[in-house]
Amino acid sequence: MSYLVLARKWRPQTFEDVIGQGHVTRTLQNALKSDRVAHALLFSGPRGVGKTSVARILSKALNCEKGPAPVPCNQCSICRQITSGHNVDVNEIDGASNRGIDEIRQLREDIRFQPAQCRFRIYIIDEVHMLTKEAFNALLKTLEEPPPHAYLFFATTEPRKIPATIHSRCQHFEFRRLPEERLADHLDHIVEKEGLGIPRKATLLLAREAEGSVRDSLSLLDQVAAFGAASYEEVCEALGLIGADTMEALALSILNGDVFAVLSTLDRIYRMGSDLPRLAGDLLKFFRDLAVLKKIRPGDAEALVDMDPKRLADLRDRFRDSSFHQVLQAMQILSSAMEEIYRSMDPRMTLEVVLMRLCTLKEFSGLDELLQKVEALLKVYQESGQAENIPSSRVLSQKAEKISHDKPDAVAPVRLETLKPAPAKEVSIKDSWKEFVEKVKRQRPSVGSALETCSEFKVLDESSVEVFCRPDLPGEMLRDRENAGLINRLARDFFGRRVEIKFKSELQDRKAPGASPSRGAAAAPKGKSRHDQLVNNPLVQETLNLFQARISGVTLYNNRRYKNKKQGA
Repeated sequence: MSYLVLARKWRPQTFEDVIGQGHVTRTLQNALKSDRVAHALLFSGPRGVGKTSVARILSKALNCEKGPAPVPCNQCSICRQITSGHNVDVNEIDGASNRGIDEIRQLREDIRFQPAQCRFRIYIIDEVHMLTKEAFNALLKTLEEPPPHAYLFFATTEPRKIPATIHSRCQHFEFRRLPEERLADHLDHIVEKEGLGIPRKATLLLAREAEGSVRDSLSLLDQVAAFGAASYEEVCEALGLIGADTMEALALSILNGDVFAVLSTLDRIYRMGSDLPRLAGDLLKFFRDLAVLKKIRPGDAEALVDMDPKRLADLRDRFRDSSFHQVLQAMQILSSAMEEIYRSMDPRMTLEVVLMRLCTLKEFSGLDELLQKVEALLKVYQESGQAENIPSSRVLSQKAEKISHDKPDAVAPVRLETLKPAPAKEVSIKDSWKEFVEKVKRQRPSVGSALETCSEFKVLDESSVEVFCRPDLPGEMLRDRENAGLINRLARDFFGRRVEIKFKSELQDRKAPGASPSRGAAAAPKGKSRHDQLVNNPLVQETLNLFQARISGVTLYNNRRYKNKKQGA
């Protein structure tokens, strides 16, 4: 007698045997009890999760000699014939090879005849989405008003390809992938019944490789059983798979920047004959799971990562020193390179380049770290009080590094305009104007420097001031609505009352009767262009030094653009 593969031997024969699809089997059993089974059903879902098996079980339940009943007896001649596929009234049609209008016309002719043996005539069309448009159109009338003795059951892996006119005439049941743990439990049961002696770790691997498909997992188990595997290592060898330990070691070497260990592991995997594009995909999935473990609380992460709880705990402990940013960068690099690896004429060389690039992740700072350095730079700049007192670039960088690493709480990202001093007593605007300008410079250096270049200011009263700006870049910055609003808010805090500061161009008439303009801050240095004033700002220069950057161009408020030719922009 020929060998019966496990996928056929363990095919479900009752609704209770179907695992992981309780939402479908419960509905159908209740429909059988109340005699409310629809004449057209559409079963959709991934491959190997039980769509056609449920259609067969439902056919037996409807035609069983002791039914219709929620549980077919599987003992009567009708049930045995349907199980073996030899019943003349239950027809299984392959939609991929019988997809034309002629086949559907023949179905329409046959469905009118009364069943020969059974209570109902049933047609099960697998991969129904493969039917042509004309075939679907020919099926519409029969599907909407079938004979009372007929049922139509459709199964498909791509429900989106089903025309809406067909879909609307069917009850739709969506089948789900099985979770890794649930599928491994099912495999453990079969391993015990078959006496294979394969450990739990190996069945978890088979379940993971099957991607939620019961049929695929049983096919893999059949292959492992034929090999005679009795351990996790032998299962990996039989299927040519990369074990979890090897994958973890490879990922850890990547995050530690150990190029030798990474290339040695890749060479060993290549010599085993493993599929390198698949290795890249498995590594990407591993980094995804690791990112979830690092960013989400342990209790919540277990619902998103399909792994054994003990293994999750081990992964957290083993990768404790790796940052979330490193893992995320590894995912982005691998994801971008996947198509190139698949299409490459030399996948090994391409993958080696990608892995060596991943090994350099420690040399780059994450976005959070860069923001901390910027905040540290601004903090040091504010504490210095004067632009000319800024420490050298090397000292400033060292201070920023120390603040961002030793005291991360001290450099939490903040908006500088929200840093308001404690309310002060009311002071005279005329006598305290220079102190106010210095205060603005400490809060917002660029705006304070622009305010310092204004030639004159006129105090109209103790709540209103006119400031005369030159028609250049600093003047345009001050007349900007956002900057003007910031200065007015700082003035209210500094002077202890509401003070309205209006900015006017020097070209306007400022010789009002009775007004005695007072000389403001010193004029801007002569001989410097508007471009140079902005580029040579101390804060800009120190930022360039900190990030080893260059200015590619400068956009002014009047939308004119100046390019720095000296720096090769």
